[in-house]
Amino acid sequence: MWKYDIRGPIGNLCLTFICLTIIFGVGELGLRVIGSEELRKLESWRQVTFQPSLNPDIRYEFVPGASGYIWGTQAEINARGYRGRMGAPGFFPGFRILVLGDSITFGTFLPLEATYAYQMQEILDKSASEYEVLNFGVGGYDILQELALLESRGLTYKPDLVVVGFCLNDAGIGGPNIEYVERIKQYKSNLLLRSSRLAQLIINRIDRIRLRLWMWEKNRLEVFAKDHEGRIIPIGEDERELHELIRKVPEDHPSNLYRDEPRVGRLRYAFARLATLAEREQFSVVVLIFPWLVGHANSYPHQLAHEIVKLEARRAGLDTLEVLQDFMDAGMDSLRIKKTDLIHPNERGHRIVAEKLVRYVHGKRQPTISK
Repeated sequence: MWKYDIRGPIGNLCLTFICLTIIFGVGELGLRVIGSEELRKLESWRQVTFQPSLNPDIRYEFVPGASGYIWGTQAEINARGYRGRMGAPGFFPGFRILVLGDSITFGTFLPLEATYAYQMQEILDKSASEYEVLNFGVGGYDILQELALLESRGLTYKPDLVVVGFCLNDAGIGGPNIEYVERIKQYKSNLLLRSSRLAQLIINRIDRIRLRLWMWEKNRLEVFAKDHEGRIIPIGEDERELHELIRKVPEDHPSNLYRDEPRVGRLRYAFARLATLAEREQFSVVVLIFPWLVGHANSYPHQLAHEIVKLEARRAGLDTLEVLQDFMDAGMDSLRIKKTDLIHPNERGHRIVAEKLVRYVHGKRQPTISK
C-alpha cells in the first residue's frame, strides 16, 4: 500500500504552501481590520490632483478645481490650477506678485491661511488694497519646472514682481509625483493589487524603493549632465570665487548638489533665462532662499550653498533675499513643522518669510492707484 511521506520534498512543499497561505491570510485580515488601503491612500490625492502636463518641461501640474488631502493638508486647487487666491490673467490695476516654488511655497502640512503667500496678502491689504499675491507653488518642482510654469502660464498674469521661493534641493531634479500617478494606473489594472491589501502594501513599499533609486539615478552626475544637455551654462576657468566655493561645499545633502559644475551650470541657465524674461516682460525678480532647518548660532552647515545661489542670482542681475539669520534667531528647531522634517517651516516660519517679503516689496516699489 502506497504511503505519503510528509517529510519528503512534496510534503515540504505542501507545508510551505500552507504556511504561506496562512501567513498571507492573517496579514490580509489584519490589514483589513486596521483599515489599511495603500491603493486608496495613493489614489486619494495624487491621481485626482495631478495630471501630466502638455509642456514636457513642467512634467505634471495640478488639476484645476481639484481638492483633497494633499501633502498633509486639506487643500483646494482653484479653477485656474493653483492654490489660494485666484487672479484673472491680463493687466492688474495695482501691484501683482506671483510666487513660484515647491512644497514649501505650496504649504505642505499647512492650511492655506498659514502659507507665506497668503500671509503676505493679509499684511499688504492693511497698507493698500491694490496688491495681489498669487501662489504658483507646486510640490516637487525644481527650478526649471518653476521657470517653465512661469513661461507657459505665469506670464499671462502680467506680474510686477516674481518671487522665486528657492529651496536648496531645487538645484536637483523634481520629485516623482507623476511617476506615482503612473504606478496607480498599473495598480488599478491588476486584479490581485485591486483586491489584496497585503499585495498593495508590499508592492507599494517596493515601488517606493524603486522611485528612490530612480531619483538617485537621475541625480547621478553623468545622467544629470546628459538629461540637461543644452541647459547648462559652463563655468569659466577664470571664475575663481565660484570654483573655490564649489570646492569647499560640504558633501552633506543638500550642499552636495552644489559640488558639481553641471548642476551649478543648470542653475545659472535657469537664472539667466529668468532674467531675460524679466527684462522682456518688465517685471522684477527676487530669489528667496530658504535655509535647511538645521544648525544653531553660527553653526549652519549649508552657508556655502547659499553663497553659490546668491552669486549666480547676482550674476544674472536678480535680487536675493535671505531669511537664514531670521530663522537662526528664532531657532531652527522651533520652526520645523515636524521634528524630523528639515525642509518645511511651520506657520511661524512662514510668518517670518511673509513679513520680510513685505518689507522688501515696500522698499522695492509702491503700487499706484493710477497704474
